[in-house]
Amino acid sequence: MSRKTTGLSKDLAHWIQAKTLREPEILESLRKAMEDHADGSMQTAAEQAQFMQLLMRAIDARQAIEIGVFTGYSAIAIASALPADGRLVACDISPEYLNEAAKWWGKAGLSDRIETRLGPAVESLDALIAEGAAGTFDFVYADADKESSLEYYERSMVLLRPGGLFTIDNMLRGGRVADPNDDDPSIVATREVAEKLRCDARVDWSLVPIGDGLGIARVKCSEDT
Repeated sequence: MSRKTTGLSKDLAHWIQAKTLREPEILESLRKAMEDHADGSMQTAAEQAQFMQLLMRAIDARQAIEIGVFTGYSAIAIASALPADGRLVACDISPEYLNEAAKWWGKAGLSDRIETRLGPAVESLDALIAEGAAGTFDFVYADADKESSLEYYERSMVLLRPGGLFTIDNMLRGGRVADPNDDDPSIVATREVAEKLRCDARVDWSLVPIGDGLGIARVKCSEDT
């Protein structure tokens, strides 16, 4: 047992990946293809994607939303954790990224499970609510602009069912959230959503130091005490 979270050296991080990852060939190929991409650091860590798959399967997720797709690594992981008739709504503001992602999930044989929504994610979420999708989703993964995190969260709370999970990436911001002198808008926004989630009685809440910090909120059920 330990009272502290063990810090990850480079060697320990490599050991965890070597001993835990069950990365399919398509995801490995996509990860390696993004190593030299100008925005490659935006890709979700492989061990984090695998952890999210475990969470989804634990709650028998059938309907999911991804806010911020990049080139499709996490979308493939999420869609792979859904049943054959499941649905992932993939939201991104960049047609370039969505087109690239679509090529990869086509190679993965998952195109029939993924519905794309191009445009500001807040508008895409509002559209889903207007379409009558409130309370029908099991899982949300938010990995887009941090300044809109609270808006993504509140709309996700409408769209998620009781017992559903809202997950949000980059909650550590490379450690910058702990620097009180760092007033970058994205850092301030991350602190604000962390405080909101910590105090929100509607959810159970935890922040897991995997990747760049994965926040996990479970929408409470009526029978929860």
